[in-house]
Parts: sequence; C-alpha cells; structure tokens
Amino acid sequence: MKKKYKIRWFVVVILFIIFNCLIFGIKDNYKTPKQDKVVETHKKEKKPVKEQINSELEQEEKQEQPIVEEPSDTYTTRMTSFWANDGYGTGECTGSGLCSWDFGINENGWYTYDGKLVIATGTTYLANQGWYVADGIRLYKYWQELVVTIDGIDYDSIILDSCGACMRDNRIDLFVSNGSSARDTMVEVKIK
Repeated sequence: MKKKYKIRWFVVVILFIIFNCLIFGIKDNYKTPKQDKVVETHKKEKKPVKEQINSELEQEEKQEQPIVEEPSDTYTTRMTSFWANDGYGTGECTGSGLCSWDFGINENGWYTYDGKLVIATGTTYLANQGWYVADGIRLYKYWQELVVTIDGIDYDSIILDSCGACMRDNRIDLFVSNGSSARDTMVEVKIK
C-alpha cells in the first residue's frame, strides 16, 4: 500500500513540474502583434531586436497619446480652511508627516512652514491610492509650492497635506490653528 501512495505523490509532483513549464513557456513566448511586427522588420535589418522593439514601442505609444494643453500657471479658485478637530476627522498631523507643532502661526492664525502657508490640495498621492478624481481637477505633489493671493496679498505656500474634497471640487484648503482663523473665499493661485 505504501508504494501506491508514493507513486501518487511522484505523479503529482511530475504533473506540477510539467504544468509550470508549460505556463512559463507560454508566457515567455507570447508576443503582442506590435512586437511580432517589429521582430519581423528587424530580422531583415539584423539589428539588436530587444532594444529596437522597446524603442519602436515607446515611439508608437508617444504618437498614440493625445496632445493635452498645459493648464495655465495662474488661475482663480475657492480657498477653504481646515483645523484639528474641525468635525471632518482632521488631526494635528498632515499627510507629509509634519504636525502642527512643526509649524509656525502667522498673525492671521494660519499655519506656516519656513514662512510659507501650509495648504492641502487634490494630490497625486490620493489619485494613486484610488481616490476618485473629477474632470478638470488640478492635482499636485507634496512639497510643491504655490503663490496664493488672498485679499490682494501674495503668500508663498507649500502643499503638505491632501484634501479629499479637493479631488471632487477645484479648490485649495488652508491649514489654520482654529475655527476663528478659517477663511472661505476666492483666491488667485500661481504655480511656481
């Protein structure tokens, strides 16, 4: 009885090995129609195939992408505010890892970092995490700097947090020390 048992395991192991060889063999030999076309042309030219395939596929991808106009460097948008314990789950720390104790506070009660206003926007970080991004939303990266004109005064600002609401509505969010320092106004934004 032991021989039958050993033979069954032996057969299972052999089948497993054969199955894996087939699967990996199929994956390695599979080529897209574009790659087949490129391989055919390069067999005739006798050039290094792998390098030429990658080069030509990159050129085709660049040609297939639509031309998109860059957004204006200056635009007007709504600026709202957020603060710790504002009822929206806001804490003391920002998405950048810096917290309220890392910041200064200006005469308006707004947080600053190295003299720049601390703001939150729609970010590429949230987009990469799978957040919904409405059409026309401007996305920024952490540590990107902007100039925000509030009541005719230009303020250097730095993006240190993400704003979930800003992913649906083009606006920026100013980090303030408390609710009495909050602002909800239209501002001009200039991208540095």
